[in-house]
Amino acid sequence: MKQFFLILLCVFTVKSYAQDTIRRRTVTYGVSSMHMKTDTTKLVYDENGNALHFYQYQKLMNTGDYTITTKRASPQDPATKLYLKKLSDEEKRKMYDLAKPLMAIKSPLLQENTEINITPLTQAISAEELTNKVIVLIFWNADCSACTESFGSLNAFLQQINNPENLVVLAITPDAQAIAEAKLKEKPLHHAQLLSNAGSIAKSYQLYSYPSFVVADKSHIIRYAVSGMGPIVLPSFKEAIKAVLFQ
Repeated sequence: MKQFFLILLCVFTVKSYAQDTIRRRTVTYGVSSMHMKTDTTKLVYDENGNALHFYQYQKLMNTGDYTITTKRASPQDPATKLYLKKLSDEEKRKMYDLAKPLMAIKSPLLQENTEINITPLTQAISAEELTNKVIVLIFWNADCSACTESFGSLNAFLQQINNPENLVVLAITPDAQAIAEAKLKEKPLHHAQLLSNAGSIAKSYQLYSYPSFVVADKSHIIRYAVSGMGPIVLPSFKEAIKAVLFQ
């Protein structure tokens, strides 16, 4: 029971300079979308009791090697604190198996093992550019700290597997271009095409939760569709991209 609690706590606690390589496209029919704003003021403590701020512990969480748990600071202190806990390989597997169904995108239009409708994307990119390409969609929002803190981890990964002939990565945000570009100067996402003012795309897919991650193979069959952020998300997202790109 304790292990189930830790997994659920991790899922729901965290879920709550743009380079020339980033091409910018604007979609004119933007709409506002909802996202769960992360509380970046909470402190999480490492195994030595050192307090870590959001941007410090989120970087560790994005490796997939840690979860967040609660415990008392001392037997004399009834208050509980949040602590980082390093996960074993077995714990990672169990966490993935349990948490992924909870974090699956709810939209009926973005379900795994179904074909993605590329029509909403053609507001900003031609159908020819998507033909026989692996399509990666990153739905994000400038006010969503969990979204933008994932970009650092994704940069290294996308650079490593940079394969523009077979891969299209779209960073889709409802934010205006100026707002999105200002955030990308602070938190760059390389090797991606920025689609700003693109709330209409998310609405077309009945998606209102940020961050959300979608991977479709070259036949445009969705192989990965997850909303939220937690230890399982970025590692499994990367594995999904590699699996369809090199199959």
